[in-house]
Amino acid sequence: MRKFFILGLLFGIVLGAFGTGSFLLSSNVPPKTDLSYELPETYDALVSAMSAAGDFVEGHKWYGTEKEQAEAYRHVLRILMNSVQENLSDRDFPYFYEINPFSKSGMDNSDQRYLSVLINGAGVYRIWGHKGTQVDLSFSVYEQDALSKTLVALNADDMEIAPDGSFELIIGGPKVEGNWMPLQKGVKRILVRQIHSDWTTELPGDIHIDRIDKARPAYPDLSSADMAEKLRGVTDTFATNVQRWPEYSRTRFDALIPVNSLTKPRDVSSTGGLAGRVMVGGHFYLQDDEALLIKAFPTKAKYQAIQLGHHWWESLDYANRQSSLTADQAVLSSDGAYYFILTKNDPGYSNWLDTEGFMRGVLFMRYDGLPGNSMAESLNPSAQLVKFDDLASLLPQDEPIVSSDQRQGILAQRRAHVQKRFNF
Repeated sequence: MRKFFILGLLFGIVLGAFGTGSFLLSSNVPPKTDLSYELPETYDALVSAMSAAGDFVEGHKWYGTEKEQAEAYRHVLRILMNSVQENLSDRDFPYFYEINPFSKSGMDNSDQRYLSVLINGAGVYRIWGHKGTQVDLSFSVYEQDALSKTLVALNADDMEIAPDGSFELIIGGPKVEGNWMPLQKGVKRILVRQIHSDWTTELPGDIHIDRIDKARPAYPDLSSADMAEKLRGVTDTFATNVQRWPEYSRTRFDALIPVNSLTKPRDVSSTGGLAGRVMVGGHFYLQDDEALLIKAFPTKAKYQAIQLGHHWWESLDYANRQSSLTADQAVLSSDGAYYFILTKNDPGYSNWLDTEGFMRGVLFMRYDGLPGNSMAESLNPSAQLVKFDDLASLLPQDEPIVSSDQRQGILAQRRAHVQKRFNF
């Protein structure tokens, strides 16, 4: 009976609304504007691109194990998140968007906090805030494409920064006194990198951006044509990057670099990397009873690190697992070298790099601020495929080890830093 009573009451309310209050409803409904089908068509194109992305990952070489299949769809969603954030930003009233553990892509650096935004190169922009305690802070300008060369870069070491850490950087327009970077016309990308080496002490600062020239509109506005353009941008960026990164891994690493080996160090500023950065890359394929033993050496780099990723071209979990190490985190062996051990299972050594159960994946080693932007050949890292049970005979006899409790403590410190780094 209660059910019928409620239905009758709702029916009466509806009839009353259409009776005595119908003139109010009609007066509050704005007239529907007759527009072209541009907006629905651009939205439908995005939906089609998402469907095509599913077909792409399902047919890809990296769609193998259960973990790889799960990461395939997380890759699709992360690319979508980044594409939406990037293209929905107003270039006249920009906000930095963050690349973090939720939206990471493009083989993000485990030690960095990235801030990115697309801007109108005809404008003048003010970046302001406070420098944190990170080991390095840099500002780079690129073309819109993620793999374009560096157009101009500025490091915090070369900037005027107040004793309290506050700073102001002008980008674009005529050169001004103080911190300034030139800007070319067209859509440009600004990428801020805040790099952390000692996760126990270093934290990022707060950094913001505003357009300040007189040609900037008075306030943001959004028309149907504007939204259609943004939807096209989301679709194009999504369709490009959802395929670009796994294909980059397949064609540039898997096809060209012998498995379980390392490249020679090279400058990466011409392909979207940081100016002044030297990188070493490689990819691994390991059975459960195997390990990849990497021998590296201390250098004069301002920042030196190693990290693991999977073939969808994203970093492995660096907050809850030890999938990366910096020179400040790694333990130097008694013979003066670093021995990094890539395995599925914890061997008990300090410099273990957790492959997170992936049989195959990629690895990167980064060196920032090397004198002359080069490294002596004698310092080049090397890789050796070994049996897990043979590790003890291949390492120095006094190689540092950690207990299970110590490992858990290290992981807790890692997670705490990531929470603070991204304000989670």
